[in-house]
Amino acid sequence: GGAAVKRLLARAALALLALVAGGAAAQERITAFHSEVRIGADGGLTVVETIEVEAQGQSIRRGILRDFPTDYRDRAGNRVTVPFDVAGVQRDGAPEHWSTEQLSNGVRVRIGRAEVMLPPGRHTYTITYRTARQLGFFAQHDELYWNVTGNGWTFAIDRATARVSLPRSVPAAKLSAEAYTGPQGAQGRDWRAQGVDGGAEYATTRALAPREGLTIVLTFPKG
Repeated sequence: GGAAVKRLLARAALALLALVAGGAAAQERITAFHSEVRIGADGGLTVVETIEVEAQGQSIRRGILRDFPTDYRDRAGNRVTVPFDVAGVQRDGAPEHWSTEQLSNGVRVRIGRAEVMLPPGRHTYTITYRTARQLGFFAQHDELYWNVTGNGWTFAIDRATARVSLPRSVPAAKLSAEAYTGPQGAQGRDWRAQGVDGGAEYATTRALAPREGLTIVLTFPKG
């Protein structure tokens, strides 16, 4: 009678809660985005991005897209055109198929094969590329101003981190590290950063919403 109905309703409620919880846990997103930025003695950059995603066949079906601007205006308002060359891409530790296509203001790296669907779950992509003309040279210091994640992602980023390495060891006391979070052009303060001997480390202190990103700044002595 009534007791049996109550038990059935309770089981249905528990099943619904489990379904909702499972859906939330499996929401497509970037669970971790880490960038290793190595500044060469010639001023060029070698960047290794490690992007861990939760794929559920919604937006992340065959792979991911990574957009990189090559034509933009810098902080001083100058028009800048920079090179961008992909050295390699891996998924879960193995070489992954990739191709590039031109965008109006840059390059899109399209990762994955059209005929291969990703198994649901966590996948880790590693993108290695080189670029140049990214440093600012000023009267009293030199500077790297770098958008770590980009602002084109259509899903959230749980955590973004970065490490910058200079060509030679410079004492942390001579370095200045700061950052910005939020949509393009925002100067959000949801980050922490510290100079370390020879470079700096950065991390977000909250999840980034879709179209939000992490931009870092490292100021170092001339030469």
